[in-house]
Amino acid sequence: MRLTLIILLILISIKSFSQNDYKIHINDTILEISLDKEYNITLDKKEIQFKIVTKDTLIYEDNLFSFNYSKDYKISPMTIEEGIEQIMLMTAEGSGILIQKYSTINPTMLNEMMISEVTKESLNYGFKIERNDYTRKLKSGQKLDVDKAILTYKDETNIYEVATIGKKDEGILIMTMVMDEKMSKQGRKIIEMMWSSLIYK
Repeated sequence: MRLTLIILLILISIKSFSQNDYKIHINDTILEISLDKEYNITLDKKEIQFKIVTKDTLIYEDNLFSFNYSKDYKISPMTIEEGIEQIMLMTAEGSGILIQKYSTINPTMLNEMMISEVTKESLNYGFKIERNDYTRKLKSGQKLDVDKAILTYKDETNIYEVATIGKKDEGILIMTMVMDEKMSKQGRKIIEMMWSSLIYK
């Protein structure tokens, strides 16, 4: 029996669906399934169990860049304005990454402006700022100047990093945010995974 026929028989035999997230279209049949849920089916008079799972690490792929991220988080895309697209990957407390893709300008002069924009409200509130700028090498080989701002107020610490890379009429701006240095383990994991795998094409 060919593999495709086996898969077809399995899907047709799926029973008892609830809170299904995905639909599979096979000819005129639509089947609903959920990830990480076990299904019992009968195949060749034998009952078997199966479930569909995702990889622990997924890849976000764009024509300008790519990076790895955990399956536990979803990427939120949006269009800021014509020529600027943005994706965000955040934890519940607001730590994570933001990447803006520019298709009409080279954004490499925007580092300082972005750092100023994201920190000015905190500074007005009373946070103190410390700069710790540095250079980072990407997996694809390019070196980026990273503007890093560490904001502190009483026992609270917020950390922002901004970096840009591009060429004529295109590029990306990367911003990372750690909104609570002591509590943002998952946020730091998202950031570290992105930095270690980021490729600019």
